[in-house]
Amino acid sequence: METVNQWRTALREASNLSGWDSNVVRPDSKLVRKIVEDISNKLIKYPSSNMHMNGHLIGIEKKIKDIESILCIGTEDVRIIGIWGMAGIGKTTLASAVFQRSYFQFESSCFLGNVREEHLKHGRDYMRKKLLFDLLRDKSILSMDTPFVASPFIHSNLCRKKVLIVLDDVDSLDQFEAIVTPYDHFAPGSRIIVTTKNKQVLEIKEVDDIYKLAGLNHMESLELFNFYAFGKSSPSEDYEKLVSHVICYAHGNPLALRVLGSSLRSKSTDVWESALSKLKTIPHKHILNVLRISYEGLDKGEQNLFLDIACLIDQPFTRDDVEHMLDAGGSFVKIELTVLIDKSLIECGKDNKLWMHDLLRQMGKTIVCDEHEEPGKRSRLWDVKDVCHVLERNTGTAAVEGISFNMSEIHKDIKLCHATFSEMYNLRILKICSDNIGNNKFKLYLPQGLGSYLSHKLTYLQWDLYPLKSLPSKFSPENLVELVLRGSHVRKLWDNHEVKSLPVLRRIDLSYSKFLIQLPDLSQSPDLESINLQRCTSLVQVLSSLQNLEKLTYLNLSGCSKLRDLEYISKRTEGYLDVARLGGVKNLWKDFTYLKSCIQSFTGNLCLYSSQAHISQKFAPNIRYLYLSWTAIETVPPSVCHLSGLEELRLNHCTRLKSLPTSICHLKSLKLLYLSDCEKLKTFPEILEPMEHLRSLCLSFSEIKELPESLENLVSLNGLAIEHCEDLEFLPNSLCNLRNLERIWLGFCSKIQKLPSLPPSLHALEVYSCERLKSLPELPSLCFVLSAVGCTSLENISKWRAPLLRHQADYSWYSGGYIDFYGCEKLDQNTHNTMIANRAIIHILARIKSGWGLFSHSFVYPGDEIPDWFTHQTCGTLINNIMLPPYWNDGDFLALAFCIVFHWNKIDRNATLDTSCKLNFKTIDDGSLYEYHDYTSSYKFNKFSSDHVFIWYVERESLESSEEMNGLDWPSTCSTEASFHVCPVYPLLRNVNNNESEYGEIKKFGVRFVYKQDMERCDAETERKNKRNFNECCESSGSEAVGSLEVEDDGESHSKKLKLM
Repeated sequence: METVNQWRTALREASNLSGWDSNVVRPDSKLVRKIVEDISNKLIKYPSSNMHMNGHLIGIEKKIKDIESILCIGTEDVRIIGIWGMAGIGKTTLASAVFQRSYFQFESSCFLGNVREEHLKHGRDYMRKKLLFDLLRDKSILSMDTPFVASPFIHSNLCRKKVLIVLDDVDSLDQFEAIVTPYDHFAPGSRIIVTTKNKQVLEIKEVDDIYKLAGLNHMESLELFNFYAFGKSSPSEDYEKLVSHVICYAHGNPLALRVLGSSLRSKSTDVWESALSKLKTIPHKHILNVLRISYEGLDKGEQNLFLDIACLIDQPFTRDDVEHMLDAGGSFVKIELTVLIDKSLIECGKDNKLWMHDLLRQMGKTIVCDEHEEPGKRSRLWDVKDVCHVLERNTGTAAVEGISFNMSEIHKDIKLCHATFSEMYNLRILKICSDNIGNNKFKLYLPQGLGSYLSHKLTYLQWDLYPLKSLPSKFSPENLVELVLRGSHVRKLWDNHEVKSLPVLRRIDLSYSKFLIQLPDLSQSPDLESINLQRCTSLVQVLSSLQNLEKLTYLNLSGCSKLRDLEYISKRTEGYLDVARLGGVKNLWKDFTYLKSCIQSFTGNLCLYSSQAHISQKFAPNIRYLYLSWTAIETVPPSVCHLSGLEELRLNHCTRLKSLPTSICHLKSLKLLYLSDCEKLKTFPEILEPMEHLRSLCLSFSEIKELPESLENLVSLNGLAIEHCEDLEFLPNSLCNLRNLERIWLGFCSKIQKLPSLPPSLHALEVYSCERLKSLPELPSLCFVLSAVGCTSLENISKWRAPLLRHQADYSWYSGGYIDFYGCEKLDQNTHNTMIANRAIIHILARIKSGWGLFSHSFVYPGDEIPDWFTHQTCGTLINNIMLPPYWNDGDFLALAFCIVFHWNKIDRNATLDTSCKLNFKTIDDGSLYEYHDYTSSYKFNKFSSDHVFIWYVERESLESSEEMNGLDWPSTCSTEASFHVCPVYPLLRNVNNNESEYGEIKKFGVRFVYKQDMERCDAETERKNKRNFNECCESSGSEAVGSLEVEDDGESHSKKLKLM
């Protein structure tokens, strides 16, 4: 029946196909000519995929597959997708490649290139005619005055043709709609691809998906550039650094890589160096012209915002940074910023982080430099030399709107005239920053002051290490949004007692201004959100005007050691209060209920606050974050339970704290409770009822002796840290009931001898340096982090079940997984030779499947045998002449796994072990040897003399992308032999003599080529063992080692193909 339905579908599709009618086109010779002409036109217009690929496309295959997956060719809907990205990023190339691979699946197709330019030159009717003629092949369309898709003649033809259309470089929604509207007149199964730099073109309901095209990665960039710069040959060592500079400059933009590669081809290194120096200030003309198209399409406000960001704001920056810095009254920064993002002139990532491509940033700076030869007559200044030239010579003019530079780049002191800024009355942004705020050493001197010369148009004023005692008295800051004078010599902001109007001020930062004695009256700053007075060590009083600041959300007074009175901070202060971590506040109000009820966080940090041993029992009821670390409190009052919205309670380093109330369980919103370094805390309260949100509990470095069985009421607990609790003797048996617990940190608990049963959810267990710990209970199958370093009494592990790799949906834990039993010298042979070795191999396979590389010895345990799983083994450090079968490195090859047995010959606590491994591959093509050098860091300090096994791996991607392989193309090169040499390295020993064996030696060495089939065999073995009692299996077959993972292979098994010569 299914076959019949398929035939019906095929016949229905065939009946809708339009062809040539021999009764209409006569004689037959004319019919033949028509058919030949039609096919010839199609072949000329659409060259084969192989011809197209001769253009040496790099890094495009995955992107083609991405586009094909969202095109969903074969479904019966009409589907429109967009490819969006910056100029030169490869949108046209990608669309063309997809078109070449797909057009034959459609009855008609059209690639309409360069729509923006063609539309400007010839108009919409020309573009419509071109599209419809390509699709319908009817010459009468060319003679129509205004052809449109919805006309009866055209509609009757189009609705029967499944078409593929590419509209390349569409710049506006008008262009898009003028060419293809309405969309529902295309036959089912039709596809339309639109490429654009302007995302707004694609934000209509008819567009089904938008593909954001990213640039090339480093290796792809290197390959593309080398192809154009050196052809098929590789660059010599003389060019390697120069090539790296070009790759960094282009930042993955294919256009820049092609243009620069072609322009530098066959040039000497001197010419390269000269060209790179020029590129720092003058971009390549062709690249600039392509990029500038997007800029020219902006309106005046959008262009100004683009230039402000390109010239005045350093990367990285956030959307808030831009809006706070540039959004003055009457401006349209929010909408203009959205336009820049949509037009691919700025990229927006996670957390509103913005990024501008270096080529676009350089283009913006070039546009400004072209404004005038004299820097003082340009709109923006950012180059330190230009800034110093303008400031020293007093050549600034009304043209200057923004100045931004870092004083750390100035290598001399500069004295400025009092009238330096007098002519710059259009200055909107003045940003003078420094990397060395704490030392209060400034380099810009104003011996005559500033007079009254500061622009009233300033919206952003930052002057780190400002050298004067106050701002100019006649400066009118009515447009000021942010004021930053970090590390300044300011005593008062204004020299007189005048109250300045700051109607749009949002942020003020006077941190590290050690001479500041008073904060000005800010009562006329209704929008003020943030005040930072950190380390204003001369500040004595904070004025009562703060009580009227209803939008204030951040107030930092830490380090204000002379601040004596906070009573004026009253009813309306809200948000984040960070008081005196390094200071000595003498008079803190005793009732926190004066704070506005919507306060969200309070930071105590009163390390010298000793006048009250008990913090007030009254808090703002809606407080979310209560940070009382480093305080002198002895108890937490039971009334803390009234903080129903409290999410974080931090009491770290409260050295006098002795107990917590049982009422803490009533904190229903609490997510985090930190009690580390509470030296006198010896008991943890009973948890009398479930706490459904607490996820993190830290008791490290406390005097806790035991935890209550009621700990099981922490039903959402995810992480439990109890490190360095030297009096802790045991954990509660109810621990296994914590079904969400994933991590336990239990290091340096010297009295712990055994652990209770563990919850099945546990992913990570760290029990390092628990010197009395003798055994571990059954470990959950998902436990992929286990550190037992220095557990010198540990003898065995009860059980450790293996997971089925194919059933694991989330491999994020495996990416950080490791096993470390370094120094566990009492482990019985069955435990380390069977259980731990088996588990290490499962870890390797899981990590490979997770896609995460391994950069250190992540699997270590005491032992003197290489697991049987490693198919090539030797006593010593060299494995020579492994004969490789054909296709050994096909798609199933995943990684190379290595194992060594290492023995310390000399105890030296300064000695650490790394491993250097050299891989040599001989090819059948040229007989040459290609070398790969793997340097694996273990940093295992020499504390134990027994033999230890170290296991690690190198994934296939690292081998393929390594520059050290000297151009070996893995997919196309057949290697016939492989050799491996491993040797120890001691990085922390400065004077190691030639006799490396003085410190230690590698006694045995093993290698395995890892394939996809290894995962399948691993799961098969796990399933087999799960069908019987695992414990009995381990007891009855103690001699069964890791080799049991490898079931009998058939004749096609890769591992059986690899034999030692």
